Amino acid sequence: MFSSRMVVVIGLARADYEQLLQSVPAEAPAFAVLRRCPELHRWGREEPLFKCVIIECSPDEATLLLEAAKQHCPDAVPNIEYGFKLSRNFAVFS
Repeated sequence: MFSSRMVVVIGLARADYEQLLQSVPAEAPAFAVLRRCPELHRWGREEPLFKCVIIECSPDEATLLLEAAKQHCPDAVPNIEYGFKLSRNFAVFS
């Protein structure tokens, strides 16, 4: 059976991602979304991935990231907003 869910894909500069990780309080919901980024350490030397971080999340989680970015890393705001603009429904198995 298929269902659909909205997926927001956000690309952040690695420096912006790291600034958010350092600035957002660990107890904040946005911090949990940031920490979910898969296997970030593995990308350390692979071009061009060492310069960016890709986060897949729900619209609610993206909203949390957007609010955190407004407070802690304004340079990341346009990239998060762009992720919202490009989001679309994906069919997934349920």
